[in-house]
Amino acid sequence: MTIYIGTTTSDKSAIRSAAARGVLRRIARDVYTDDLETEPEQLIRENLLAIIGKLQPDWHLSHSTAATQAPINGRVFLSGFSHKYVPLMLPGIKIVRMPDLKYPEVEHLEAPTMVAPKLSSAPEPVRINISSPLQTVFECLTTAKQYPEKLLPEHKVVELIGNLSAMDRERAGAFAVRNDLKSEQWKYLQLSNDQSVGAGIEIAKSNNFAVYFYGWEIGSLTALQSNEFKFEYSPSWKVALCNELPLNKTYEGRRMPAFFENLLPEGWTESQLQATFKIAKEDTVALLATTQKYLSNLTLRTSDFDDQDLVFDTLDNPLSQLASPETVVMKVRGDFEKDGSLQELFRNLGKKGPMRISGIQPKLPISLEGDTGKEPVLKIGTFKNSCSYILKYQSALFPNLVENEWATMELARRAGLPTAPFKQVEFRGKSLFPGRALLIERYDIPVKHQLDDLNSSLRLALQQDAASLLKLYRQDKYDTSAERVTDALKEAGLGPDQLAIYLKHLLFSWMVGNGDLHAKNVSIKLWLLAGQLGGVPIPNTVAYSPLYDLVNTRIHLPGDRFAFPINGKNDKLKIKDFAAIASRWGLEKSEVTELARILAGSIKRQLPEVLELSGLPLEQQTKYSSIVESNLASMQL
Repeated sequence: MTIYIGTTTSDKSAIRSAAARGVLRRIARDVYTDDLETEPEQLIRENLLAIIGKLQPDWHLSHSTAATQAPINGRVFLSGFSHKYVPLMLPGIKIVRMPDLKYPEVEHLEAPTMVAPKLSSAPEPVRINISSPLQTVFECLTTAKQYPEKLLPEHKVVELIGNLSAMDRERAGAFAVRNDLKSEQWKYLQLSNDQSVGAGIEIAKSNNFAVYFYGWEIGSLTALQSNEFKFEYSPSWKVALCNELPLNKTYEGRRMPAFFENLLPEGWTESQLQATFKIAKEDTVALLATTQKYLSNLTLRTSDFDDQDLVFDTLDNPLSQLASPETVVMKVRGDFEKDGSLQELFRNLGKKGPMRISGIQPKLPISLEGDTGKEPVLKIGTFKNSCSYILKYQSALFPNLVENEWATMELARRAGLPTAPFKQVEFRGKSLFPGRALLIERYDIPVKHQLDDLNSSLRLALQQDAASLLKLYRQDKYDTSAERVTDALKEAGLGPDQLAIYLKHLLFSWMVGNGDLHAKNVSIKLWLLAGQLGGVPIPNTVAYSPLYDLVNTRIHLPGDRFAFPINGKNDKLKIKDFAAIASRWGLEKSEVTELARILAGSIKRQLPEVLELSGLPLEQQTKYSSIVESNLASMQL
């Protein structure tokens, strides 16, 4: 096994290119290995001294400091950095640097922690410190005042602040006030603080979860200690959830399996749940207990679970029966207006039991009641009723995000790409959700009468995203490449026809400026033949999932690039870059060119009408068109 660390620009470029091809794997910042099997934490622990020694020129450690580095009880104490220090993420290792006096709040940070020194007197770009988002926010606040051109992209700052606990947001706010740093970054802090839910609700503590798929028990997930997890399948279950959790092997690790952790909510929603239920930032087990029912048809039951409480997710009222395809905006009513605010809504949901929420974008699980010709009523999906829809509402940070997503999804639908059914909605009267919201129908659940009349021909969907296929945790969803995703999809069993949909997904996302196509937004559906309850579901087919979370991100973030590299690039992409991906399953460049030409032609024809219908302001419509035109020009289409 070899550790690779580039010391020159050309070396680093070659190493990263090899990693994009899947030859090497990144185990820490600028640290790669040709060992593709061993857990990163184990590699780090076994090679820590070698890694620190090789990184010494970049870290600017004094010789005496470098000579005395050694892990002590799982911790590494670092000192002697120059101001050119580059943060390094070491999974499974707590790295501590005595904080500068300028950052007294840092003393209260909990593991895993890495603390960077104060900014140098020379203007340098802020670097994201993955292990300590609070420290990065401190640096953003400081840099915004002195060197605004060196700031992180807005969406990164928003995500960092969204991932802070309520307590850490208060520390950042106090730091900003004390140092007179009320910059643009202050705006995001204030928005996050305004959405605090206040005093928390106690939840039942549990470290043992039985995992169910509809009525079948899959296995059990146990947190043996705070840093030891175990998952094992039930003897009767015959379908592996993902490559990370093979049927014939019990999972034992220092972290919750990526498959389960990736089902947890992120960002703003995660911070609301943490505040609502008094959950510590790193307590994924407690967070799991708040969201026992997920949008993947899995149920995690604790020991006090009552089977009578379980309601399977089914589709009772398809959108196609409630509104015609020509209806752009559907009028609806909500039964949750009495809550008064989103904060009260979350608290009231918390009192009713575990919620069903995952992902980073603000959203709510929804059930829908209505008859043809009547105004539908939306209800919050809880543990005791079916969740057949997802409601996405407007973002305070990105105006008209709902209209943007509707336009992008509609362009994909008109281009013949499979999408989750969706509709813009407006609430009658005063609402928690001013303006329009986006209602998205779940594509992974059966119609109710099909499940009621269970027979051996019924197919049930088990969804897996590319992050789980690649054993990536939710924080690492951008840390991959189109090549690695392609190979994972092939290994999962997708054939050329289904891989062609993935290729169109990549092409379309680039053409319309969707820079958020990360590993969790690429998914497959494993169809299982249900058989009879009490029997064993068996695999039937695997298919690429309908497209979701399609947004022109460049409208809101002008400098945004593609989420993961394609052929080593994430900007100014050309046909040859996509052809390099498609060649991995035997598609010729001429075939890729024809696919791209047809897709681009559809977008050009449909874009004016779609933008006019979308409800986007004229200025954003113009930006949208300009972005599409520029991206198509880069492909000579």
